[in-house]
Amino acid sequence: MLQRKTQTAAFWRNQFEVTQDDLDFIHELVLDASSPLTTEQLSQRLIEEYQRRETSRMESELSKGKIYQPDKAYAVGQTLVFPTMDFAVAEITATRPGENPEHGDFSVIEVQFADNGSKREFAASLKTPHRLNQANGQSIVEKGALLTAQEIYRLYRDEIDESVLYALEEGERHTEFVQVGEYWLLSDMLADVHVGHLNIAEALIEMQSRPLTSQEILKEIDLGSHISQPMRTISINHALSGDDRFDKVGNGGNHLWYLKRLEPKEALEIPALLRPHSPRYNRALLSVELLQLEWELDDEWGESGVGSDVPSIVPSTSFTLIYP
Repeated sequence: MLQRKTQTAAFWRNQFEVTQDDLDFIHELVLDASSPLTTEQLSQRLIEEYQRRETSRMESELSKGKIYQPDKAYAVGQTLVFPTMDFAVAEITATRPGENPEHGDFSVIEVQFADNGSKREFAASLKTPHRLNQANGQSIVEKGALLTAQEIYRLYRDEIDESVLYALEEGERHTEFVQVGEYWLLSDMLADVHVGHLNIAEALIEMQSRPLTSQEILKEIDLGSHISQPMRTISINHALSGDDRFDKVGNGGNHLWYLKRLEPKEALEIPALLRPHSPRYNRALLSVELLQLEWELDDEWGESGVGSDVPSIVPSTSFTLIYP
């Protein structure tokens, strides 16, 4: 079977990059979805779209002519498709007897490629085994033995998510997309939360003198009855997170909002005991064991570390540190 590029590690790790067509697809995907989608959902649907495009292209290219196989006989004027040459299309311009005792009687066909006009020769009516004889049009587009989108995502999740997130957060069209928590939606899908609404939220929190949930704040704010409750919640959370007056103090999926100016100083500044202190020392005096330990710890304030790209090659090191 012909190797599909979407089934290779090289494509997802080195070649995959979100294009404008991909962003159009994601835009329509989010627009048509009944609820916001996570990065994982977007990535998996995009993988499925790549697989669909690849199959569609293969079927389209294969319909342009007969698939070249060395054991088949051909005639001048026939159009052949070469799947192993990126589905290049060529017309047979001449034939002649082959001359190679190892293969017995066979033919040689001369073909001219449609894309650049170049000519090449290939074997035909070949009796000896050849790897290209193992495939046919049906097996080339066969889907049964292929990795699913979910399996591909599990294998190359980091690389795929990195490309998707870069396009959504920093690409040319990043203003079209909004991330609220782990979910993505279109910016024009959000309810209009203006400064008046935020001022009301500030006053509510100050009057209650405690963090408030999104639902408690929404009880006093009218965002329109035509907007669904989930979208109202997403909209107010997004607006509050973008205003410097508010701080999300809840944990997990529980959004609790408080005012930064009411928080104790200790909650906003790094405690003195946790502030990094980097004394000067002569690293040349460190033993190989200590240098290895420093390298494995990969401390962000240290002078040596493995970085984040190759953590799997380093054995883990565990320490128990009490607060003092």
